[in-house]
Amino acid sequence: MNETQFQKIKEIFAAVCDVPEENLTSLLHDYCGHDLILLEEVKSLLAAHNEAENIIEKNAFNFISLTNSTGKNYDGRQFGNYQILREIGRGGMGAVFLAERNDGEFHQKVALKIVRQTILDDQTERHFRREREILASLNHPNIAHLYDGGVSNAGEAFLAMEYVEGKNFLEFAAEQNLSVEERLKLFLKVCAAVAYAHRNLTVHRDIKPSNILVTKEGEPKLLDFGLAKILDENLSDQNQTTTVFRAFTPAYASPEQIFGNKVTTASDVYSLGVVFYELLSGEKPFQFEGKSLEEIINTLSDNEPLAPSTVGISKFNVQGSKIENDYNSSGLDDTRSKIRNPQLKGDIDNIALKALQKEPERRYRSVEEFADDIERHLNGLPITARPNIFSYRASKFLRRNKIAVSATAIVLLSILTGLFLTLWQANETRKERDRAEKRFNEVRKLSNSILSDITPKIERLQGSTEAREILVKSALEYLDSLANESQNDTQLQTELAAAYEKIGDLQGNPNKQNISDFSGAIMSYEKANQILQKLPESNENSSLMAKNFLQLSAVRYFQNDVKGAITDSDESLKIYENLTAHSDSFEINKDYLEAQIDNAQIYADNNQFKTAIPLFEKARRSIEKSDQNEKEIQRLSVKTGAFYANALSWDGRQDEAETEMQKTLEIAKKLLADSPNDATIRNQIWRTYLYASLIYENINNQTAFYFAEKALKSAESAVAADAADRQAKQNLAKTYSRIGNISVSLNKLPDASRYLKKSEEITRELIEKEPKNISYLRDFGRLYIRFGDFYRHQKDFRKALENYEKSVSYFEKVAAFDDKNTLAKRDAAQSMKNV
Repeated sequence: MNETQFQKIKEIFAAVCDVPEENLTSLLHDYCGHDLILLEEVKSLLAAHNEAENIIEKNAFNFISLTNSTGKNYDGRQFGNYQILREIGRGGMGAVFLAERNDGEFHQKVALKIVRQTILDDQTERHFRREREILASLNHPNIAHLYDGGVSNAGEAFLAMEYVEGKNFLEFAAEQNLSVEERLKLFLKVCAAVAYAHRNLTVHRDIKPSNILVTKEGEPKLLDFGLAKILDENLSDQNQTTTVFRAFTPAYASPEQIFGNKVTTASDVYSLGVVFYELLSGEKPFQFEGKSLEEIINTLSDNEPLAPSTVGISKFNVQGSKIENDYNSSGLDDTRSKIRNPQLKGDIDNIALKALQKEPERRYRSVEEFADDIERHLNGLPITARPNIFSYRASKFLRRNKIAVSATAIVLLSILTGLFLTLWQANETRKERDRAEKRFNEVRKLSNSILSDITPKIERLQGSTEAREILVKSALEYLDSLANESQNDTQLQTELAAAYEKIGDLQGNPNKQNISDFSGAIMSYEKANQILQKLPESNENSSLMAKNFLQLSAVRYFQNDVKGAITDSDESLKIYENLTAHSDSFEINKDYLEAQIDNAQIYADNNQFKTAIPLFEKARRSIEKSDQNEKEIQRLSVKTGAFYANALSWDGRQDEAETEMQKTLEIAKKLLADSPNDATIRNQIWRTYLYASLIYENINNQTAFYFAEKALKSAESAVAADAADRQAKQNLAKTYSRIGNISVSLNKLPDASRYLKKSEEITRELIEKEPKNISYLRDFGRLYIRFGDFYRHQKDFRKALENYEKSVSYFEKVAAFDDKNTLAKRDAAQSMKNV
């Protein structure tokens, strides 16, 4: 037997080993055909697999125990940092256990997936490791997160994933007795998760209700990317169609999966269509239970699914009254003509049937298009899955404008002579609406592309300054021209404001990667501000306005326009104060708290501690009244505590500062333990340790050094977690510079030299890729001041002078980028004092 034959035997064995006995014979014949030798070899493996002492798996992963629902043989087993508690599921490739992290760092329950070692050859192991790579690259609120992965002492590959406590997607909908509209909105969240995976070049290939769990908060989570495939645009078509196993759930698999053809994102569109169909009708499009592969292929080839509205729906009750399921699968002609659920007739039927087209090119071209049609239906707009004829568009118009149409009808009946004029006016109105709708769709497409696709990728791309400059220039030209034509379109104006905000972020948001065009950023934020002020008053628009003022404040402060920063910050606080008086929204209250903290820090940074400290104390009182179990409240508590302690120290209240910092560090430690993979929280913890070091500087330099080392470890772990994160690298460089400066004070000169040179090395690497990044230039300016202090401490005044002069030159480069940047001019002037 050669390697190819043995590989085929193992593939068939993996696909059928868990199939019930009554379905096994027909399935084996489908796989093996007339090859009796192949059939006997597979049967031999199956027989050995079912023996009490499984000789196949001796000295390997004892997967037989997994067939025992208690999983008792694996209770207590240790896999890496995780200890198994109990089994929660299994399948053809492995089993899933509930496990708990027990390494002493923090406690965390996870779903631990272990590969079946009876099929753990090179190909399967690559497949399993690919799942780990895929999950690690996906970060979406509706996709289960990957925490960890590795190989146990016994050589068993495992993944530690987010443990989702929830209901099967369909069971949740039935248990909650969701209406059609509620089901559609829930399904849209699943579409968002799949669309996100597709944008990251990943096809799930096994979407089904059991792989979608809904939490008690009503949030769906997409599970099990074990059959997913990373699309590589550089692969040939031959490589693209290669699969590890033809493993899938037939009822939800696309025709191309069942026929063994090329699998693309269109396959996930089909599987979503099956879930969509079953969610609304209570039935699957085709019944495959008990059928052989040949029968399944024949069914798909010779039949079309019924419209969902003609299928029995006894599995859920939409109107609150019992709807009998009189569906008779044998009465095909009668069923097609009989409507059992009028709510699904029309748009829903057309959406479902388009997603279930056998030919991939006839389905929706993407999950986004699928979801867009559902949203259009929910909003009473025409869908793309239906011919765009006048009568259909008119019916949609009538439903959306009942009052206006009724008034028009009265006018038509009472003033017969105005009939033709009224019809002409209605036609012109329709044309205007179509033009506005077209423009809205154009800007929506652009905004979504900038907000969701282009910007996140280009922000993290090294050396992308010129690309971002081109993007900003082109986008601004388009947005400015569109803004002039859309004064009366509220929806379009809202989209434009969001687009200008994103362009402002690209130009000069100090908290994100930007092209250092801070004056341009202010102009873009102000354009968004002007649009928002013209929009109708609502909590949503007011919240957007408040956030806009905060962004303006941050950029103005970065330009050393302290007065302007405070003015904008105060405007933001006024809006938030009014919002919180009329709303108990957690998000609004959280944003209001953060706005108060940032406002207080502006005063603290400008040595106005008598003003800043009471503001910090007010924010602390608000935090104490909030839910302390909320992660965001804990983060704000840490942020406030660090700023507050630093302000107290500079105000001469050192004992209070140290007490406050100790309290803050305790909260920070717990927060990091609960959310070790949250980049925002890691950044806040790093900043807190840096402030802890600052408050002890020149008071207890040994303690200052201790906290600087803590900050260094935090910065190093952030870089290790994501080597492409330039913000993390910049934080690391700043920390090396800080700890080098303290080492000079402690007379640890060899250490000081080493730390400062590491900071120089990282900053140079960053600035070589982003030569126009003002933030990196300023870091160099500060670093060379510390080099100058280092050499002056050694009495090497020539080298000290050289480094002070370097510092001046870098600050002058920063000032040259923008003559309105008075902060850069101030830095240059202060640096010159050392020369």
